[in-house]
Amino acid sequence: MGKLFILCAFLFHFLSSANAQQMATDVITPSMKYGKPSEEELKMDTYTPDTAATAVVLYSKTTARYDLIHNDFRLVYTYETKIKVLKSEGTSYADIIIPYYSNEKSSSIKENITQLDASAYNLENGKIVRTKMKRDLVFEERFNKSYMQIKFSIPAVHEGTVFEYKYQLSSDLYYRINHWEAQRSIPVLHTQYDITIPEYFQFNLDMRGSNFLNPKDQSESISYTIQYQGGQTEQLICTGRHLSFVGKQLPALRPDKYTWCADDYLSGVGFELRGISFPGSLYKSFTNTWESIDKMLLEDEDFGSLLKMRNPYRDEMASLSLDKLTDRQDKIAAIYTFLKKKISWNGQYGLYGNEVRKAVKNGTGSNAEINFVLMSMLRDAQIPCYPAVMSRKNLGILPLSHPSIQKLNTFVVGIADTDSTFVFLDGSVTDGFMNTLPPVLMVDRARLLSKADGGNWIDLSNLGKNQIRSAVNAQIHADGRITGTRQTGYTGQHAANFRKNYHAAKDSAEFITKLETEENIKVKKFSTTGVDAFSPTVRENLEFEKQANVNDELIYINPMVFMHVSKCPFTQAERQLPLEMPYAEQIILVTNLTIPEGYAVDELPKPMNAYTEDKQGFCRYLVHQNGNQLVFTYSFSSNKLIYLINEYKGVKAFWELIAEKNNEILVLKKI
Repeated sequence: MGKLFILCAFLFHFLSSANAQQMATDVITPSMKYGKPSEEELKMDTYTPDTAATAVVLYSKTTARYDLIHNDFRLVYTYETKIKVLKSEGTSYADIIIPYYSNEKSSSIKENITQLDASAYNLENGKIVRTKMKRDLVFEERFNKSYMQIKFSIPAVHEGTVFEYKYQLSSDLYYRINHWEAQRSIPVLHTQYDITIPEYFQFNLDMRGSNFLNPKDQSESISYTIQYQGGQTEQLICTGRHLSFVGKQLPALRPDKYTWCADDYLSGVGFELRGISFPGSLYKSFTNTWESIDKMLLEDEDFGSLLKMRNPYRDEMASLSLDKLTDRQDKIAAIYTFLKKKISWNGQYGLYGNEVRKAVKNGTGSNAEINFVLMSMLRDAQIPCYPAVMSRKNLGILPLSHPSIQKLNTFVVGIADTDSTFVFLDGSVTDGFMNTLPPVLMVDRARLLSKADGGNWIDLSNLGKNQIRSAVNAQIHADGRITGTRQTGYTGQHAANFRKNYHAAKDSAEFITKLETEENIKVKKFSTTGVDAFSPTVRENLEFEKQANVNDELIYINPMVFMHVSKCPFTQAERQLPLEMPYAEQIILVTNLTIPEGYAVDELPKPMNAYTEDKQGFCRYLVHQNGNQLVFTYSFSSNKLIYLINEYKGVKAFWELIAEKNNEILVLKKI
């Protein structure tokens, strides 16, 4: 028996090893020499570990070093990348954009791109043909006030092409090392990063992501030449910290609509300057705290100074008769409604208000510019208000351990509703209300700033109530027609979504036509209240007709009439990213159906209670019959906003069960 066990174990090990070797041989070994693609790379037509990949990074090499130029340090980065196009959609990766720092107001500190080179390689009649990119295909343009960008599209790239490019970036920002991202939205066969940091600069190292990057940390000697006036020179010898990282066969991390910022989860390395210590000078700390960043913002002339700006509409606000309103939320609503008639949101988010006067003059501005004006109006009305600074969800999580003012990119306004509670508003709100912010701003980490108290962490991820309550009363006819009414109240985010869709339509007729198509109904009458109001709720009333399936003596009906969900929204077998819900919500649907005379229930859906494993999501389906009256009560609640990767299968199974229940059929039989 023991020998049999050993033999089975040996066979298992042999087969496993053989399978692993087979998988390894399915993945090519890329040529690491620039300008020397292999024939094997050009003949490659699929990537076995990820057959859906449209392209694959064959290798990516990044090096960074400190040079001493004119007795001042400079960071020099060298980038090399080679990519194989597997499908026609993968040609988009040959469209390259390289941003670099170049402040339009100052040229004393800047970055430069040099030594740019790019080529495409194709197999033609069994020979490798190179197409080198010409300089006239490279374009340079300003991206914003602080950054320029170089753009180019590598020519002769199509399905089957191997292309490569390289460039050098020289940066005066020697105190800020660029983050290195090992992982991409397409698979990466080989990636490596090497950097040597002189002992004078101390950086905190932040490795992130779930993929192993084989880090190495070694010391080495570095030599620099110092030049003095008169032409004299001196050799400066110091110790350098040489860091290297290598990643192999990294999977693609593809963004999707259920993750706000996939970059938060990319494997890579970040650096944060802790301090600088040059020979003969005192150590200078650069470690930031969120408290120090609060202070910097409050003292900034384009931020803190604007918290005391004069209300540009002070005289006109008298027409609002705020003294006649006793409820503070009514005053806030009146002020915001008045402001939005004066300044419209231009679709841009911002943090600073250096062009707030221009926004007032032109009647349009960023959310930050509108927010500064809003706060000036609220202060005039004696309503306390404060900025809540943040990073928008689609731009990444605000770090707790590595504070950085560069991570902040916008703010919303926290308004004292009572002595102890706040409501939140933002200049970008067009369809929402107080505490009904655009989901991209509903972060779990923001800093509420005030001159007196400094900054405090607040959670904006679960503001207000987001609910749909709908009641359907309908009559089933013998010919299968269903006629009746639906009365629905939309609250919070659902009200905002209703308004957004309503206003996106050309007119109410187009909105109704779309509703008829989506719900497979004929609308007889339709009306809404609150759709153009600054309020938390929209109400909708409609009279409808719908056709059920009729077969001989049977009528087949979906008893919900208006389904919550027709299919499970999650189709992936597995996920590499967490599942991020936009907001918590509740849905309550009550359907009353009257059975036609001469018919009886033949098949009736069964009641159901379903929960997620953590009980943060539930769905209840109740059925009640009283004579020829059927009542179906459907309740859904989802309170959890982030599900980890290992929770995905459970969430997927929960939604599959919900979708199945939504599609169940009531069968009526003629008697």
